[in-house]
Amino acid sequence: MSKKISSASPHDERNNDVGTTHARYNGQKMRLMTDGGNPTNDMSLFTSSETDEWATPPDFLRPLAEAVGGFDLDAAAGAEESPIAESVYTEADDGLVQPWFGTVWVNPPYSGMKEWTDKVVSELYRDDVDTILYLCKGDTSTDWWHTALAEASAIGMIDHRLSFGEDPNSAPFASHVFAFGDVNDTVLNTLNQQGAVFTTDHIHEKTAQTKLIDDE
Repeated sequence: MSKKISSASPHDERNNDVGTTHARYNGQKMRLMTDGGNPTNDMSLFTSSETDEWATPPDFLRPLAEAVGGFDLDAAAGAEESPIAESVYTEADDGLVQPWFGTVWVNPPYSGMKEWTDKVVSELYRDDVDTILYLCKGDTSTDWWHTALAEASAIGMIDHRLSFGEDPNSAPFASHVFAFGDVNDTVLNTLNQQGAVFTTDHIHEKTAQTKLIDDE
């Protein structure tokens, strides 16, 4: 069984403060980030228990909310000044143990990515859930990232560093948005305005190596 990764049409080139270069991926031109502005180098800011909730940038979130017609649930809320969705689960509610429903936004605490990714995958197959948009670090060296990729309908690779909460500095890592479940063209086109988008309808799965000649 396999799933194919295909790229959406790359967004139009825009003038911004982020340096870019271009590359070819399966014949498609895509924008690659080369300079994220002024990122902080303190990774502990994004993983410590004291500062584990970071508000989603409103300017980044607003177009996505419009693309899905509004979020029904924010499963990891609490850091934002105003609610993202009609219903929210805060740290006290613990979205990891609550049932999800409708169209869900998730910007999880980055110290618990494996647990949150496992929760996303488990909720994806419940009838009450239609779509999940999952903002996370672009950490391709981790198992949880590949777990998300294997189950996602699409992935948006943000071509600039995001600034979370009230921190004036950009995050010291790339950000990705995984889209799970029912994902329409409006969502894909909106993500495409932020960077390269790939649909994951056909991802190749590794097969066990077989011997062509038996040992004598």
